[in-house]
Amino acid sequence: MYEEFDTQSSHDMATAHIVIKCKSDYQKDVMEQLRSIEGIVEILEVIGEYDILAKIETTSSESLKRIIKWKILHHNEKITSVITLLCMRKPLCIIVK
Repeated sequence: MYEEFDTQSSHDMATAHIVIKCKSDYQKDVMEQLRSIEGIVEILEVIGEYDILAKIETTSSESLKRIIKWKILHHNEKITSVITLLCMRKPLCIIVK
């Protein structure tokens, strides 16, 4: 049995999580670069196939696209690949009982 409910969030926000794979030994450098980008609200170093998990919150999907394309990917030779996970406008939480 489970319950579904909508979390309270602003419908004007665009949110994404990105996982980043870096060239060897560049994780700290990339994390420092990410800290300087407005809209990135959380940065975590992770273990596994990817090196960094970052959360981006912006006011629109257009600004989200600009951050990912021009501020994270463009001219960053230390990043080898990125997966972007776009969050739904109305997040759904499921509580399993």
